[in-house]
Amino acid sequence: MSDVIARMLAAGTTSLSNLVLQNYRKLGLSDEEMMLVIHLLGFKAEGKPFPTIGELEERMSADASVIIKMLQRLVQQGYLSIEETVDPVTGVRSEWYCFTPLYKKIAACLEKGQTDREKQERRDIKNLYAIFEEEFGRPLSPIECENLAMWLDQDGYSEALIMAALREAVISGKLFFRYIDRILFEWHRNNIRTPQQAREYSLKFRKHQHRGERSGTVLQQGISGATADALPQEFSFYNWLEEENDS
Repeated sequence: MSDVIARMLAAGTTSLSNLVLQNYRKLGLSDEEMMLVIHLLGFKAEGKPFPTIGELEERMSADASVIIKMLQRLVQQGYLSIEETVDPVTGVRSEWYCFTPLYKKIAACLEKGQTDREKQERRDIKNLYAIFEEEFGRPLSPIECENLAMWLDQDGYSEALIMAALREAVISGKLFFRYIDRILFEWHRNNIRTPQQAREYSLKFRKHQHRGERSGTVLQQGISGATADALPQEFSFYNWLEEENDS
Protein backbone atom coordinates (compact mmCIF):
# COMPACT_ATOMS: atom_id res chain seq x y z
CA MET A 1 0.00 0.00 0.00
CA SER A 2 2.82 2.40 0.86
CA ASP A 3 4.37 1.84 -2.59
CA VAL A 4 1.08 2.71 -4.28
CA ILE A 5 0.77 5.92 -2.27
CA ALA A 6 4.38 6.80 -3.02
CA ARG A 7 3.79 6.36 -6.75
CA MET A 8 0.65 8.49 -6.55
CA LEU A 9 2.55 11.27 -4.83
CA ALA A 10 5.42 11.01 -7.29
CA ALA A 11 3.00 11.27 -10.23
CA GLY A 12 2.36 14.91 -9.39
CA THR A 13 -0.81 16.91 -9.95
CA THR A 14 -2.49 18.76 -12.79
CA SER A 15 -3.34 22.37 -12.01
CA LEU A 16 -6.42 23.92 -13.59
CA SER A 17 -8.23 27.08 -12.55
CA ASN A 18 -11.79 26.55 -11.38
CA LEU A 19 -12.75 29.49 -13.59
CA VAL A 20 -12.02 27.29 -16.61
CA LEU A 21 -14.23 24.49 -15.30
CA GLN A 22 -16.99 26.95 -14.42
CA ASN A 23 -17.03 28.72 -17.79
CA TYR A 24 -15.85 26.35 -20.54
CA ARG A 25 -19.41 25.55 -21.63
CA LYS A 26 -20.10 29.27 -22.08
CA LEU A 27 -17.24 29.29 -24.58
CA GLY A 28 -18.83 26.50 -26.60
CA LEU A 29 -16.51 23.70 -25.50
CA SER A 30 -17.99 20.23 -25.10
CA ASP A 31 -17.26 17.97 -22.14
CA GLU A 32 -15.09 15.78 -24.36
CA GLU A 33 -13.06 18.75 -25.56
CA MET A 34 -12.59 19.97 -22.01
CA MET A 35 -11.41 16.51 -21.01
CA LEU A 36 -8.90 16.63 -23.84
CA VAL A 37 -7.63 20.00 -22.58
CA ILE A 38 -7.23 18.52 -19.09
CA HIS A 39 -5.19 15.63 -20.49
CA LEU A 40 -3.01 18.06 -22.43
CA LEU A 41 -2.39 19.96 -19.19
CA GLY A 42 -1.62 16.67 -17.48
CA PHE A 43 0.99 15.77 -20.08
CA LYS A 44 2.46 19.26 -19.77
CA ALA A 45 2.82 18.77 -16.01
CA GLU A 46 4.67 15.52 -16.76
CA GLY A 47 7.12 17.32 -19.00
CA LYS A 48 5.43 16.39 -22.30
CA PRO A 49 4.06 19.66 -23.70
CA PHE A 50 3.26 18.10 -27.09
CA PRO A 51 1.97 14.53 -26.57
CA THR A 52 1.36 12.29 -29.54
CA ILE A 53 -2.09 11.22 -30.66
CA GLY A 54 -1.25 7.70 -29.53
CA GLU A 55 -0.41 8.89 -26.01
CA LEU A 56 -3.69 10.81 -25.81
CA GLU A 57 -5.62 7.82 -27.15
CA GLU A 58 -4.21 5.61 -24.40
CA ARG A 59 -5.75 7.85 -21.73
CA MET A 60 -9.05 8.72 -23.38
CA SER A 61 -12.04 6.67 -24.46
CA ALA A 62 -12.12 8.44 -27.84
CA ASP A 63 -10.28 6.93 -30.77
CA ALA A 64 -7.49 8.65 -32.69
CA SER A 65 -9.69 10.14 -35.43
CA VAL A 66 -11.98 11.82 -32.89
CA ILE A 67 -9.02 13.19 -30.93
CA ILE A 68 -7.50 14.62 -34.11
CA LYS A 69 -10.78 16.34 -35.01
CA MET A 70 -11.09 17.81 -31.53
CA LEU A 71 -7.50 19.09 -31.60
CA GLN A 72 -8.06 20.65 -35.01
CA ARG A 73 -11.18 22.43 -33.79
CA LEU A 74 -9.48 23.66 -30.61
CA VAL A 75 -6.67 25.18 -32.66
CA GLN A 76 -8.80 26.50 -35.52
CA GLN A 77 -11.35 28.08 -33.18
CA GLY A 78 -8.63 29.78 -31.16
CA TYR A 79 -8.87 27.82 -27.92
CA LEU A 80 -5.31 26.51 -28.20
CA SER A 81 -2.28 27.39 -30.27
CA ILE A 82 0.72 25.34 -31.30
CA GLU A 83 3.96 27.16 -30.61
CA GLU A 84 7.50 26.30 -31.64
CA THR A 85 10.74 26.74 -29.76
CA VAL A 86 14.34 26.20 -30.78
CA ASP A 87 16.92 24.92 -28.32
CA PRO A 88 19.70 27.54 -28.33
CA VAL A 89 22.36 24.88 -27.77
CA THR A 90 21.32 22.00 -30.00
CA GLY A 91 19.18 23.92 -32.47
CA VAL A 92 16.48 21.27 -32.17
CA ARG A 93 12.97 22.53 -32.85
CA SER A 94 10.12 21.41 -30.65
CA GLU A 95 6.40 22.15 -30.55
CA TRP A 96 4.10 22.63 -27.59
CA TYR A 97 0.46 23.40 -26.91
CA CYS A 98 -0.14 26.90 -25.60
CA PHE A 99 -3.21 27.47 -23.40
CA THR A 100 -3.03 31.28 -23.34
CA PRO A 101 -5.78 31.67 -25.99
CA LEU A 102 -8.14 29.63 -23.80
CA TYR A 103 -7.34 31.73 -20.74
CA LYS A 104 -7.91 34.92 -22.74
CA LYS A 105 -11.31 33.66 -23.85
CA ILE A 106 -12.21 32.88 -20.24
CA ALA A 107 -11.11 36.37 -19.18
CA ALA A 108 -13.16 37.97 -21.97
CA CYS A 109 -16.18 35.89 -20.96
CA LEU A 110 -15.88 37.03 -17.34
CA GLU A 111 -15.40 40.67 -18.35
CA LYS A 112 -18.48 40.49 -20.57
CA GLY A 113 -20.49 39.05 -17.70
CA GLN A 114 -19.31 41.86 -15.44
CA THR A 115 -20.17 44.45 -18.09
CA ASP A 116 -23.63 42.95 -18.56
CA ARG A 117 -24.24 43.07 -14.81
CA GLU A 118 -23.11 46.70 -14.66
CA LYS A 119 -25.41 47.60 -17.56
CA GLN A 120 -28.31 45.89 -15.81
CA GLU A 121 -27.53 47.76 -12.59
CA ARG A 122 -27.54 51.06 -14.49
CA ARG A 123 -30.90 50.15 -16.05
CA ASP A 124 -32.26 49.27 -12.62
CA ILE A 125 -31.10 52.61 -11.22
CA LYS A 126 -32.71 54.48 -14.13
CA ASN A 127 -35.93 52.58 -13.51
CA LEU A 128 -35.72 53.46 -9.81
CA TYR A 129 -35.44 57.17 -10.60
CA ALA A 130 -38.35 56.89 -13.03
CA ILE A 131 -40.55 55.15 -10.44
CA PHE A 132 -39.79 57.84 -7.85
CA GLU A 133 -40.71 60.55 -10.34
CA GLU A 134 -43.90 58.70 -11.20
CA GLU A 135 -44.92 58.48 -7.54
CA PHE A 136 -43.97 62.08 -6.79
CA GLY A 137 -45.70 63.26 -9.95
CA ARG A 138 -42.80 65.49 -10.92
CA PRO A 139 -39.10 65.37 -11.83
CA LEU A 140 -36.80 64.84 -8.88
CA SER A 141 -34.73 67.78 -7.71
CA PRO A 142 -30.90 67.59 -7.78
CA ILE A 143 -30.86 67.14 -3.99
CA GLU A 144 -33.38 64.30 -4.20
CA CYS A 145 -31.33 62.62 -6.93
CA GLU A 146 -28.29 62.96 -4.69
CA ASN A 147 -30.21 61.36 -1.82
CA LEU A 148 -31.11 58.41 -4.03
CA ALA A 149 -27.49 58.02 -5.10
CA MET A 150 -26.33 58.13 -1.46
CA TRP A 151 -28.81 55.41 -0.47
CA LEU A 152 -27.41 53.19 -3.20
CA ASP A 153 -23.69 53.99 -3.10
CA GLN A 154 -22.90 55.09 0.45
CA ASP A 155 -25.57 53.38 2.55
CA GLY A 156 -25.61 50.27 0.38
CA TYR A 157 -29.39 49.87 0.26
CA SER A 158 -30.63 47.67 -2.57
CA GLU A 159 -33.02 48.97 -5.22
CA ALA A 160 -35.64 46.53 -3.95
CA LEU A 161 -35.39 47.80 -0.37
CA ILE A 162 -35.59 51.43 -1.48
CA MET A 163 -38.69 50.53 -3.49
CA ALA A 164 -40.19 48.94 -0.38
CA ALA A 165 -39.51 52.12 1.62
CA LEU A 166 -41.11 54.19 -1.13
CA ARG A 167 -44.14 51.91 -1.01
CA GLU A 168 -44.30 52.36 2.76
CA ALA A 169 -44.28 56.13 2.36
CA VAL A 170 -46.95 56.03 -0.35
CA ILE A 171 -49.43 53.96 1.64
CA SER A 172 -48.77 56.08 4.72
CA GLY A 173 -49.52 59.26 2.78
CA LYS A 174 -46.16 60.79 3.69
CA LEU A 175 -44.40 61.03 0.36
CA PHE A 176 -41.23 62.96 1.08
CA PHE A 177 -37.59 61.97 1.17
CA ARG A 178 -36.99 62.59 4.86
CA TYR A 179 -39.70 60.09 5.70
CA ILE A 180 -38.31 57.48 3.29
CA ASP A 181 -34.82 58.03 4.68
CA ARG A 182 -36.11 57.45 8.21
CA ILE A 183 -37.79 54.21 7.13
CA LEU A 184 -34.56 52.94 5.59
CA PHE A 185 -32.61 53.95 8.70
CA GLU A 186 -35.02 52.09 11.00
CA TRP A 187 -34.90 48.99 8.82
CA HIS A 188 -31.11 49.07 8.72
CA ARG A 189 -30.96 49.50 12.49
CA ASN A 190 -33.15 46.42 12.87
CA ASN A 191 -31.11 44.39 10.37
CA ILE A 192 -33.80 44.46 7.69
CA ARG A 193 -32.19 43.67 4.33
CA THR A 194 -34.96 42.44 2.03
CA PRO A 195 -38.45 43.69 1.07
CA GLN A 196 -40.00 40.56 2.59
CA GLN A 197 -38.25 41.20 5.91
CA ALA A 198 -39.36 44.84 5.74
CA ARG A 199 -42.98 43.87 5.15
CA GLU A 200 -42.98 41.37 8.01
CA TYR A 201 -41.32 43.88 10.32
CA SER A 202 -43.77 46.65 9.43
CA LEU A 203 -46.81 44.43 9.91
CA LYS A 204 -45.49 43.16 13.23
CA PHE A 205 -44.72 46.70 14.38
CA ARG A 206 -48.17 47.94 13.43
CA LYS A 207 -49.87 45.08 15.24
CA HIS A 208 -47.87 45.96 18.34
CA GLN A 209 -48.62 49.68 18.07
CA HIS A 210 -52.30 49.26 17.27
CA ARG A 211 -53.16 46.24 19.37
CA GLY A 212 -56.86 46.10 19.96
CA GLU A 213 -57.58 48.57 17.18
CA ARG A 214 -59.15 47.58 13.94
CA SER A 215 -56.78 47.85 11.02
CA GLY A 216 -57.74 50.52 8.53
CA THR A 217 -58.23 49.63 4.93
CA VAL A 218 -55.96 51.36 2.47
CA LEU A 219 -57.68 52.48 -0.68
CA GLN A 220 -55.28 52.10 -3.54
CA GLN A 221 -56.86 54.82 -5.64
CA GLY A 222 -54.34 57.45 -6.64
CA ILE A 223 -51.39 55.09 -6.13
CA SER A 224 -49.57 54.30 -9.34
CA GLY A 225 -49.17 50.81 -10.74
CA ALA A 226 -45.50 50.84 -9.72
CA THR A 227 -46.47 50.24 -6.09
CA ALA A 228 -50.15 49.36 -5.98
CA ASP A 229 -49.73 45.73 -7.00
CA ALA A 230 -47.70 44.93 -3.90
CA LEU A 231 -49.98 46.62 -1.34
CA PRO A 232 -51.73 44.43 1.24
CA GLN A 233 -55.50 44.72 1.41
CA GLU A 234 -55.44 45.94 5.01
CA PHE A 235 -52.83 48.24 6.39
CA SER A 236 -52.77 50.29 9.58
CA PHE A 237 -50.61 53.39 9.41
CA TYR A 238 -47.49 54.04 11.44
CA ASN A 239 -45.59 57.32 11.48
CA TRP A 240 -41.92 56.39 11.31
CA LEU A 241 -40.89 59.93 12.22
CA GLU A 242 -42.51 59.55 15.63
CA GLU A 243 -39.77 57.03 16.41
CA GLU A 244 -37.22 59.73 15.65
CA ASN A 245 -38.95 62.22 17.95
CA ASP A 246 -39.15 59.70 20.78
CA SER A 247 -35.49 58.70 20.54
